[in-house]
Amino acid sequence: MNNKLDILLVVPHQPDTADILSSASGITAPLGIGYIASFLEKNNFSVKILDNSIEKLKGTRFKAYIRRARPFCIGFSVCTSSYNNAIYLANLAKELDKGIIVLMGGVHPSALPHEVLKNESVDIVVKGEGEETTAEVLKSLRKGEDLLKVNGLFFRKGQNIVETADRILSTAIDSLPFPAYHLLPMRKYTLPASRKLTSKRCASIITSRGCAYNCFFCSHRSVFKGKPRFRSPKNVIDEIKYLIKNYNIGELLIWDDSFLLDKNRAINICRMIKRENIDIVWSCSSRVNQISYDLSRELYSAGCRFVLFGAESGSQHILDSINKRTTLSEIRQAVAVCRRSKLISFCSFIIGVPEESEYTVKETIEFVKKLNPDFAIFCIFAPLPGSVFFDRLLAQGKIRIGSLDWDNYINLLYSAPPVVSVGKLSRRRLVQLQARCFRVFYFRFSYILRRLTNIYSWNNFYQAWRGLKAIVRLQLNKFHF
Repeated sequence: MNNKLDILLVVPHQPDTADILSSASGITAPLGIGYIASFLEKNNFSVKILDNSIEKLKGTRFKAYIRRARPFCIGFSVCTSSYNNAIYLANLAKELDKGIIVLMGGVHPSALPHEVLKNESVDIVVKGEGEETTAEVLKSLRKGEDLLKVNGLFFRKGQNIVETADRILSTAIDSLPFPAYHLLPMRKYTLPASRKLTSKRCASIITSRGCAYNCFFCSHRSVFKGKPRFRSPKNVIDEIKYLIKNYNIGELLIWDDSFLLDKNRAINICRMIKRENIDIVWSCSSRVNQISYDLSRELYSAGCRFVLFGAESGSQHILDSINKRTTLSEIRQAVAVCRRSKLISFCSFIIGVPEESEYTVKETIEFVKKLNPDFAIFCIFAPLPGSVFFDRLLAQGKIRIGSLDWDNYINLLYSAPPVVSVGKLSRRRLVQLQARCFRVFYFRFSYILRRLTNIYSWNNFYQAWRGLKAIVRLQLNKFHF
């Protein structure tokens, strides 16, 4: 390879329309691409990571970076909202050197490989988990072997797009090296405003892969294939200790879809943290039907201070329609457990799913007021590529891939209206209802007073200010449809 860098791994930047979201959400380390990088290094490939969410290189600056790095391959880790920018950067790389081989992986390419490969700047799509597949691609390219022998790929062969066999997901995830933190700008990462609990340096980890459930709005099945696989408590503790020792981390976010999916494993991790006197404050996510008071006490005693729940709706009809397999009673119980054990509760809600109506949104608003978690967020539904809803709506002709604006597609706190409405509510009405949900929940006198009484440090004030700015900007937005 003429002393070239084997591969440059790139995290594309988010679209400019994410400006409201970025003011509140922070930027955390890209763990997926970090795992791929460390696995490739373990297999003797030379690797660099460009996290463009941090560096924001465009145009001539990105080309200059490529010119200096001299990569043989560039691999992009792509989510739906960053897809257009991934294509933009891939085009720049090919303009500079057509011989650079461009790979794309992540949820979006795994769900829509044929759409991605319509772009001449993309040579290969890595579907699903990328560690072993990317390593085998590089080995095959080194030896000049046919990529048909590599499982887990889509690529062009002449005028055709070829798909190889699915890769069997490894259950031995303890054997994976920790993410290549040394290739990342660790000091530049910040947690979401609502989840930043201290002024200490922060990091994030993932302790399991996959989910045992199949919520119709979730796209993770396109990568993780549903079956959960867990790292051992010792392996998790070793990574936490590594982060503390090497990066002086004092606060941690656990990204698992549900850290409490395996209750006994979660308890063992908590007890090991205490037994080894690990000084760390952390947060995690859980399904509402997996937390109990006894478990919450284990969490708190080990340094957990915050739990995120995917509540999704205050309407049982909507919960059933999205295959959530939880109840309103379980949501109430989860928040009550957190309140009793002094854990901060954060509930996320979705409005605008196919069965949503004015009445069910009203149910959600009334429910969340009475529920009164510490924080809540209200997201406008977007049918994510790879989800059951996306496939269903595509087959029904209610969405057309070629006409979708990916930059504005994911409307979490984006400064743009939703691209599509697939239910009973118009795009305009969804924007109005989202603003109303935030306004009704956060601008209550009782809530404001409660938040003010919880500000006991400059860090608490700063994080509250970050979140408030995002909510106020959302309220002031004037959209043109």
